[in-house]
Amino acid sequence: MIVTKKKYVLVGTGGRGVGMFARPLLTTHAANADLVGVFDPNPKRMEGAQAWLGRQLLAFNDFDKMLADTQPDCVVVASRDCTHADYVVRGLKAGKRIYVEKPLCTTAKQCREILAAARESKNLCLVTHNMRYDLACISIRSIVQQERIGRLLFVQLHETLDRSHGADYFRRWHRNLANSGGLQIHKASHHFDMLNWWIGSKPATVRAQGGLHVYGKNNPYRGRCCRDCQHTKHCPFFVDYSKIDVYKKLYFDAEAVDGYLRDGCVFDPSIDIQDQLSVHIRYENGVDVNYSLLAHAAYEGMNVTMDGTLGRMEHSSSYIPTEMAAYGLIAGEKQRVIVPGYPVLDVPINRGDGDHGGADPSLRADFFDRDWSLAPNSQMASVDQAVQAVLIGVAITKSIQTGGTVNVQDLLNHD
Repeated sequence: MIVTKKKYVLVGTGGRGVGMFARPLLTTHAANADLVGVFDPNPKRMEGAQAWLGRQLLAFNDFDKMLADTQPDCVVVASRDCTHADYVVRGLKAGKRIYVEKPLCTTAKQCREILAAARESKNLCLVTHNMRYDLACISIRSIVQQERIGRLLFVQLHETLDRSHGADYFRRWHRNLANSGGLQIHKASHHFDMLNWWIGSKPATVRAQGGLHVYGKNNPYRGRCCRDCQHTKHCPFFVDYSKIDVYKKLYFDAEAVDGYLRDGCVFDPSIDIQDQLSVHIRYENGVDVNYSLLAHAAYEGMNVTMDGTLGRMEHSSSYIPTEMAAYGLIAGEKQRVIVPGYPVLDVPINRGDGDHGGADPSLRADFFDRDWSLAPNSQMASVDQAVQAVLIGVAITKSIQTGGTVNVQDLLNHD
C-alpha cells in the first residue's frame, strides 16, 4: 500500500519527545513522514535537541507561528503533561490531526475541553498508550476476549518501580501534582488504559488511599540538586546526571533559561505527589479491580491476576538487579492459564526489539506508516479512551483528598 507522505511538527523537545518521536521520524519513518518543525518554550533545549539529532530543524517558541509557517498535517504533543490540553485543543481547532504522548492531560476540566474540541473537529486525536503494543498485554487481552477463563470477574494489578526508576519521578517536574497529576496519571494512565482495554467497560467508581512515605519530607538531609549536594557520600539516591551528554544538552544547558532542575533532590519538601497507591475500581460491567503502585521498591516488576467464572490467568514479570540475582532472586516473565480439571497452560511471550519490549517501534509503525484513509485499529487509543484513563487518575486524587468513593463518569460534568 502506498502511504501519502505527511508533514509533522513536534511540541516538546525533552528526552521522550526527541527519542520516541523526532529521531524515528527523521530515520525509520522518513519515507512516510517529514518532520518540518519543533516547538519548545526553551530555545536552549531546542538547540540541545538538534545537537543530539545532528540535524538543524526549523525551531519555534511560538506554537501558532509554527503551524502557520510549516502547515503540518499532524501535531505530535510530547510536552509537560499539564500543557498537553492547550496544544491539543489549539491544534484541533487549526484543523490538524493530533498525536499525544500519554497521558492525554491531567485534569477533568482538561478532559472536557479536549472532548469538546474533538467533537467539533473532523480530525483525529490519538494517544500513544504503548502498553497496548506490549506482547504480554496483547496476550492477556486475547485470553479475556476468548473467555479462556470464562466471564471476567476480578483483576489485581500490582506495579513496582525500583529506587532508580521510581526515584527519578521525584527528581523531575513530575514530582508536583500541578505538573503531572501525580503518578496516578503520569505513570498509571498506562495501566488504567490497559485495564479498560482488557475489561471492555468504563470505570464506574474509585476508592483510593495513598501517601508519600520515602521521598519528599521523609529524610533529615536534603539539598538543591544532586550535582551540588553536601550529602552525596551517604545519600542512596545520588546520581550525577550532569555528566551524561544527552541530559547535559537537553536539560543542564537549558537550565539557565527556565530554572528547571533535571537532578532535583528527591527529598525536596515541596514534593506533593504520592509514592505509593492502593486503589479499588468498580467497572460498569461489574468487574472489580485492585490496583497498587510502589515507586520505592527493591526491584521492578508487574504482576497481574485475573479470575473468571471458569478459571484464572496469572502474569508476572520482574527485573532483578545483578547483585540481587546473586541471592537467588530470578528475573523473568511468565504467563499461565489455570482452569480446574485441565492441565495448567503456560503461555509463551516473545519480546520484540526496541524500547519497551518492542512496543514503541510497533506503535510508531501504526501511527506514522499507516495510511490515514484506514480507520485506526484497536491498539491506537482514541481521545475518548484516553480520557477514561485520565479520569481514573483524577478520581484517585479526589478519593485520597476526601477519603470517599468517587463516581468516575460524574467527572465529565464537574470536578
